[in-house]
Amino acid sequence: MLAKFVFGAVGGICYSCRSSCWCKAPSRSGISSDGLSNYSLERLPLPTQEELEYVKTWGVPWVSDWDRPGVRGIRADRHRSFVRQIVLVRHGQYQYEKSNDDRIRTLTPLGEEQARRTGQYLFKAFVQSGIKASGAKGLSADDIGKAASSTGSSVGAAAGRNSMGGFLVAPEPKFIHVSDMTRAQQTAKHILEAFPPHLRRRLATDAALRERFPCDPEPTRPNKHATYADMQTVEAVFEKYFHRTTADESSVEIIVGHANVIRYLVCRALQLPPEAWLRISLPHCSITSILIAGNGHVCLSCLGSAGHLPVDQITTRNVA
Repeated sequence: MLAKFVFGAVGGICYSCRSSCWCKAPSRSGISSDGLSNYSLERLPLPTQEELEYVKTWGVPWVSDWDRPGVRGIRADRHRSFVRQIVLVRHGQYQYEKSNDDRIRTLTPLGEEQARRTGQYLFKAFVQSGIKASGAKGLSADDIGKAASSTGSSVGAAAGRNSMGGFLVAPEPKFIHVSDMTRAQQTAKHILEAFPPHLRRRLATDAALRERFPCDPEPTRPNKHATYADMQTVEAVFEKYFHRTTADESSVEIIVGHANVIRYLVCRALQLPPEAWLRISLPHCSITSILIAGNGHVCLSCLGSAGHLPVDQITTRNVA
């Protein structure tokens, strides 16, 4: 009888402690064997209400009339299928970065090659856009291929069998804008080597596009602050170039400029905090594309894309 009592008591203690003592599973840490779980995160304390409010990044409404269509005389009922595309290209790698003489801050041989390859890529992209438009019109693959070959593009007849590819919304640039700084001017020149003469004549210089410190970033940079004049100028650039289309057609405009300004314009177009611009990195001759629909919707279709360059030609730093 005593033995049964002792055995029962021990059994009861074991049962009651199974989940808290002897039978408790060992604490987990690190990454699971299948690589799908990070057990270390289980030990992190839950955020406080104050912390949740601090990191909140949702709930900010989109401003539909951000480009003030009424003031610009833009129809409010224009269909969203009419798209205005802004293609922003950073200049190629340049030398003598620390010099105050812009005349000697010229492209390096690598920067020149980056620009030429970018021009070839963009021209092929415009050709492909024409192929896409032809395919939408019901042309045969052979006809589309002949049209591609007639442009001198290496896309060739095989492209006729892929009539819906491409990222540009028009078969040619409506305008090409470039900063007046030497490195941007040289970049635009080499880009346009791949384009026919009638498109090269669409190049226009805008001094407002030159490099500048657009606004004080967050986190801040010590001993570096934007001037009021620069802030006004870069905001005027946004007002000038970023708005929905004014016609019942889609169009593409190219801007050859500088990293600081491009990053600021991207933040402004997406209605993100402009002071976040310095958290973005753009390679030389990278392509950034903003789509502005007829109804005012804005889409970032690519940011700092440099896949058209060989991997050993992708750079971000200039030569001192």
